[in-house]
Amino acid sequence: MRSAIIFDLDGTLADTLDDITSAANVLLAAIGRPSVTAEVMRGLIGEGLPVLVRRMSGIEDADVIADLVERYQPAYTARMLDKTRLYPGVEATLDALAAADVPMSVLSNKPDVYTVPICDALLSRWPFMRCCGHTDGGLRKPDPTKAIELAAAMGRTVRDTIFVGDSTVDIETARAAGMRSVAVTWG
Repeated sequence: MRSAIIFDLDGTLADTLDDITSAANVLLAAIGRPSVTAEVMRGLIGEGLPVLVRRMSGIEDADVIADLVERYQPAYTARMLDKTRLYPGVEATLDALAAADVPMSVLSNKPDVYTVPICDALLSRWPFMRCCGHTDGGLRKPDPTKAIELAAAMGRTVRDTIFVGDSTVDIETARAAGMRSVAVTWG
């Protein structure tokens, strides 16, 4: 039986950094904070939208962060596919995996409301079983719950599933789930 693969989205399959940075700078300008570069943003991404907003704004108050998350969302929705593209080599890799009938899914800490349309736009030509982002009340990576559920949905055990990502959060998710991990270096 072939192993199944769970991919992270941002920084692994898709280069989303410019669109995330663009939306972040719209929000930062609206609250009178200085803009951030894509390189600074790269170090802030990976643990979900509330953590990203807290890190980029420097604000710690949970109620203010919740409001800023709400304000960030329309800015990102308007831009999420402006510059977002698959990384070089990803198409050929996905072609080879699909030809070999390797079950594939996506698990992201990006809210599901963005993960699904990005996957639809960029990944629809490949047979991904599921593309999942964070949902309200759901657990975020590195919690292994969703990764374990995806392995089962693909008909594999955690030992027969590989988690591919670009961050320590992805590696921690794989370890917590009992999966093998592969870290990409381009994200």
